[in-house]
Amino acid sequence: MDQHILEHFRSYADDSSHAHYHRVEALHDEPSLSWSEASELAPNLCRGWYELAHLPTQDRLEFIQDFWCTKFQSDPIFVNFLLNFFKNVDDIGIYLTQQCYEESFEAQLVYSLKDNSGFYRGYSPIKEDEIIALQKVYADYILPADYLNFMKIHNGFAKLTDSGIKKSTKIEEIYQELQAVLEKGEPLRTTSGIAINPKSLIPFYKSFSMPFFQCFCGEWYPEREMGNVYYSGVTHTISDFTKQGDGMETMAFGTFTEWLKFYLEKIE
Repeated sequence: MDQHILEHFRSYADDSSHAHYHRVEALHDEPSLSWSEASELAPNLCRGWYELAHLPTQDRLEFIQDFWCTKFQSDPIFVNFLLNFFKNVDDIGIYLTQQCYEESFEAQLVYSLKDNSGFYRGYSPIKEDEIIALQKVYADYILPADYLNFMKIHNGFAKLTDSGIKKSTKIEEIYQELQAVLEKGEPLRTTSGIAINPKSLIPFYKSFSMPFFQCFCGEWYPEREMGNVYYSGVTHTISDFTKQGDGMETMAFGTFTEWLKFYLEKIE
């Protein structure tokens, strides 16, 4: 298990000066904890994750890899990328974390990368009623299918301590946050000067403590679904999605999956 994970998932009792959580239970290290006890602690814990915690490490890795690949089976190029990504994962842990005393615990699936090169952590899968509620918030737009497929793996996902891909229940909140930022500046434009309706931006990712967002853009449909662009609070511009080339250079991605591939690239 990556050393960074052990540092991140400290509880207040372990190190009050650097702890991110009041209390932490490593479910994969607690074989005696029953399903009823675990689900009472963390109401959002799915039974599949509980069962996963009791499997050997290699079985956990294979099960989760197969689950990801099943969700993206219609995209063989991305599936091949996932197979290579999982070659760099050496363990998967299931943690129950309590932010503050008397709050419910929250389940997190944690992907440990080889050679202490970092980790990713994802929250419990989105539920059908949460998908319906999210779509109602943006009734004028159809959210990309690959994004919703990913949310069925993790409703919220981050690299290290990044705030990362936001949970569905937080999307409207960061949408309002972004709109408040946009209202303070000059009219929104791309880096090449094209005017953009700020209301058409639906943020799904926010950088930690910085006004940088990755957003679905309701004015850009490169592959019959909304593409996504990068908003910089420093330049008050979004990516130039009219420029052909590598999305990693322009930060304009034709699909959510293309952006996710960029986000999953090896941490240096």
